[in-house]
Amino acid sequence: GSGKHNNWSMGTDTGENLMDPGDTPAENAQFLFFCAAVIKAVKKHQGLLRASVANVGQDHRLGANEAPPAIMSIFLGAELESAFERIVLGEGEQPEAGVLTLGTDVLPPLPKDSGDRNRTSPFAFTGNKFEFRAVGSSQSVSFPLTVLNTIAAEAIDALATTLAAKLGTRRSQKAIDEALRETIAESYRAHKAIVFNGDGYGAAWHAEAEARGLLNLKTTPDALAPLTDAKNVAVFEAYDVLSRAELCSRREILEEQYVKTINIEAATTESLARTLVLPAALRMLTEVGEAAATVATFGLDDAGPRALAASIVGPVNTLQTAVGTLARARHDAHSAENEMVAMRDGVLPAMAAVRQACDALECQVAADLWPLPTYREMLFVK
Repeated sequence: GSGKHNNWSMGTDTGENLMDPGDTPAENAQFLFFCAAVIKAVKKHQGLLRASVANVGQDHRLGANEAPPAIMSIFLGAELESAFERIVLGEGEQPEAGVLTLGTDVLPPLPKDSGDRNRTSPFAFTGNKFEFRAVGSSQSVSFPLTVLNTIAAEAIDALATTLAAKLGTRRSQKAIDEALRETIAESYRAHKAIVFNGDGYGAAWHAEAEARGLLNLKTTPDALAPLTDAKNVAVFEAYDVLSRAELCSRREILEEQYVKTINIEAATTESLARTLVLPAALRMLTEVGEAAATVATFGLDDAGPRALAASIVGPVNTLQTAVGTLARARHDAHSAENEMVAMRDGVLPAMAAVRQACDALECQVAADLWPLPTYREMLFVK
């Protein structure tokens, strides 16, 4: 998938992992509280998480070759999801005095390395941590981590405030049990739409995600747009992480990187087509024409060479047209008000058309004339 798995958890200053379910009822309750906070954070700021891993390479990668889709969702696994559902439905047994259970005093074993191995999930719980699986190979994990830590802090802050309000001046174990159960249940019920354990590649999930109100920001221009929304600016400023100006600066840099990367790739595509592929195809046509003349001199049937020439002429004309279209698209993109959108909607399709024409010629031009490594050579020979 050409990406990274960013293993992420939270701990105390004494080294306790807050994402470890533990073996005791009290640890279960603590774990479920913090896990509920993470679910809330990812649901509320799914667009911000997507923006944190946006670049032109990700537009190709996400949703293919074991890379998760652009839709942010959380994989909890059947056991953990069931535990949350029990709390929401209030199906747990009443706790004994002095034991903090929330009705889940014995969580089923949650393996450290999840046996499901659901590589289609962008944010998966794997035993004692979450894996954010949507970071691109060329990206630093610093900004995704900054986002995760900030939105988790906000969610924990909100749940702790809710819990404190429910408790009031009460401090009995029963009161704590009730307040915790209500807080976790309310939060999970409000944000459970982000939880999905199935196939993230399937068309059914894309339709279901839309029905759930989840974002599907497939391209970088779409993903970066919400980065400086008021909601996202507010969370960074509330915790003194980034100011509005700093966030806008990062967005501007990411947009510029997107435009420059595509422009370089487009210029390279145009150059390769003009200086390597087209000359090779024309040389092939020349040799085929000479072969047809030679065959005719000896009174032989020249239908074969003529048919070969005809099969090359079409892709050559198509390639010349595609290269011209690409050159105009690059020029138009730089004069557009929104260069990113112009690159995405104009230049990228023009590049794809050039590539398609080159692929067609690769199957027709003689191997000794073809100037680039072929797919067959790259995949099966060398």
